[in-house]
Amino acid sequence: MTPEIFKSLLAGHRSGTLTVPEKQQLLSLLHHPEYRGELESLFTEDFSSEDFPATATKEELDMIYERVKLQTTIQEPGIISFRPALRWTAAAVVFFSMAFGAYYLNSKYNKTVLPLEFAGQKGEYIKPGGNKAVLTLSDGSHIALDDVANGEIAKESGVQITKTADGRLLYTARPGLSHVKVGYNTIATPKGGQYRIALPDGTMVWLNAASSLKYPSAFTGKARNVELTGEAYFEVAKNKHMPFMVKTSKQEVEVLGTHFNINAYEDENGVKTTLIEGSVKVKLPSNKSTVLKPGDQSDVLTDIKVSQVDASSVIDWKQGLFWFNDESIFSIMRQFSRWYNIDVEYRGDVSNIRFGGQVSRMKNLSQVLRIMELTKSIQFKVEGNKIIVMPYAEMASKQ
Repeated sequence: MTPEIFKSLLAGHRSGTLTVPEKQQLLSLLHHPEYRGELESLFTEDFSSEDFPATATKEELDMIYERVKLQTTIQEPGIISFRPALRWTAAAVVFFSMAFGAYYLNSKYNKTVLPLEFAGQKGEYIKPGGNKAVLTLSDGSHIALDDVANGEIAKESGVQITKTADGRLLYTARPGLSHVKVGYNTIATPKGGQYRIALPDGTMVWLNAASSLKYPSAFTGKARNVELTGEAYFEVAKNKHMPFMVKTSKQEVEVLGTHFNINAYEDENGVKTTLIEGSVKVKLPSNKSTVLKPGDQSDVLTDIKVSQVDASSVIDWKQGLFWFNDESIFSIMRQFSRWYNIDVEYRGDVSNIRFGGQVSRMKNLSQVLRIMELTKSIQFKVEGNKIIVMPYAEMASKQ
């Protein structure tokens, strides 16, 4: 690719004269990580001309870059893509999850200003979640983990419980606990919270927002039993003599040592177990069971259904990302509700609106909503901590 080709394609996009093959070429360039640095420089140079404000910030230029990608994305009917369907590196994802210069965006690409409010009116104050959780010890006492200092925070039956500097809860058991009566602890994240736990056996657990995990302060006996509500990702320490059992309201998962994710939120339609590596057995209360292989996802409502999925996208949440694959607006807003601690109301028919793509969980809610509004399929109104979801105004007026 030469700079002249990109400039020519970009000029054609701005004037609306690109042919379908040229749009496909521009789309390919914009979404190709190999050209990212070069295109960023050329893009900034192109839009720092006399017909664009000299005071425009990098965030505003980034926003226009995103708008070009949205407008050149070739979409399947009925599916709105607000992120390119491409798995970028972590650094690239952060770059393309940009801040917003709505005035410049609208005045540059659309002579009719879109019906978007400025950031302060779009929930700019609604921040993303973070490391927040409450630990309940076996004696009923509560410890707010986001408030307590790093270091040892408790001891139970010879087990040291430590909060580490990188935001983990670490259990360290002394040898010879097989005859000690152990107590059960529960770690619970609120809406807008997440936390990572290292269990006494070395198993690592990432707990998503509005979730809880109940577990013993030390594993003894024939099995390692824990109980989950909400969503968690597990990297289970291997122990062929003591299987690891995860119980939810609708199923039980048995493993010896593997990596998997369980989504068991009560407001979701069924419990989804996704296997990353190893193998797990998913068992119903009726004793019906199935064994998953890597890439399998079981969906349990009244029975077990198994399908192959992009397993890595299922656990993007623990990497700080939302990943949507032809997902309904209702499913997306449930995730936003848990992460941003918001209430959601729907006005008008949005049942046919679906999105696909990837966006950072570390952005303020206003930034995420603006990306979605750029598709001109949907719009949002913020009233306090409530987000009102509506069909896009121009679309609604034409119906």
